[in-house]
Amino acid sequence: MRFARRLLVSSLLIGLAITLTDPVVAAAEERRKRWAPPTGVVFSDPMVPSAQRAIMKRINRAIRNTAKGEFIRIAVWNYDDRATARSLVDAHRRGVHVQLVVASSVENPNWGWTRRVLNRNKRDRSYAVRCRGACRSAGKIMHSKFVLISRVHRVHNVSMVGSFNITRAAGNRQWNDLVTQHNRWLYRSLRGTFREYARDQAVARPFQVSRFGRNKVTLWPTYRRNTIRDELGHVSCKVPAGDGYRRTKVRIAIAGWFDAFGYDIARKVRRLWDRGCNIRIITTLAGGGVNRVLRNPRGRGPVPIRKVTIDNDLDGIPERYLHMKAIAIKGGFSGNRRANVLITGSPNWSSRASRSDEIVFRFLRSRRMATRYIRHIDRLYRGPWSHSRTATDPLLARRLVTGDLPEYFELD
Repeated sequence: MRFARRLLVSSLLIGLAITLTDPVVAAAEERRKRWAPPTGVVFSDPMVPSAQRAIMKRINRAIRNTAKGEFIRIAVWNYDDRATARSLVDAHRRGVHVQLVVASSVENPNWGWTRRVLNRNKRDRSYAVRCRGACRSAGKIMHSKFVLISRVHRVHNVSMVGSFNITRAAGNRQWNDLVTQHNRWLYRSLRGTFREYARDQAVARPFQVSRFGRNKVTLWPTYRRNTIRDELGHVSCKVPAGDGYRRTKVRIAIAGWFDAFGYDIARKVRRLWDRGCNIRIITTLAGGGVNRVLRNPRGRGPVPIRKVTIDNDLDGIPERYLHMKAIAIKGGFSGNRRANVLITGSPNWSSRASRSDEIVFRFLRSRRMATRYIRHIDRLYRGPWSHSRTATDPLLARRLVTGDLPEYFELD
């Protein structure tokens, strides 16, 4: 019996040695160890188990693969995800410089733990801070969302942007988007913005536009400007294709769309629809004025718009809801008849957002990303969770004003 056990152990050791020295297995293990976040798009979907935490998993995997001496900088409106808190604390303890800025309203155990650990040693370069109101303007809210990592293995200047917060709700209740870029100019621009956020002092000119190639970053508050309406002003609807014409595709995914600021955008969308653009819209909440403009039966008829929410208990507050703030355009844009444009970022379309610290990204010549967004929005528009009734429920409208909302509902 003793001989048999020894023989079994020897066989297992030999098998393990063969496995570890197998070049295919070794190469796969080496690739796993050297993982870095690829460029491109990730969508989260609360109704697909494998995609619920797709964005959180991508961010956490990038954090876990960041080496000692590198920098992780995160600016988000809300922070309450235990897995991410654990990843950031572990990164800090192995020597990564972890810097975190959140909005003034954040208060929960995960934030408290992260803040205590990152702020324990005043001599290192890690910290976690809350802005008193807006971070770099005289407004009341910091609502931006981005992750910066100086290097992940051989990949430098990693920027992750989109509609996500670092929260449990983002991980299991929301449809969100994440765009990853390895671009030195984008990274440096956002690093400068992050440093302004961390100082928590109003700058002289908070509205800024930074360009990197044909792409750009727009920092809000916008004050009297409406940069979303202005971007849509570059769209042309008729695009020559052979002997006939094809229509420019415009796909919109916007969580909240309200008041005079949103009304101006709705009128621009309406004009594009009447001029022949191929438009589809998904939303969570659209105000009465926005709905009246888009649903007007005159001209070409109502603009196609649907709500993507799940409200099982019918209390007007959805348990699952769209949280994206994006536009994808394929066709005529700024004189280019074959443009592929992606606009994404943190702001809802409202006067409140226009007075807040927000950030909007515009990517041109982004065929793959624009195509993925269009397909994703079309899928949600046609899917089982979309509804034709887009007006805001009166109960929800009142609770939005009073702030009496469940913790999981974060339209911001």
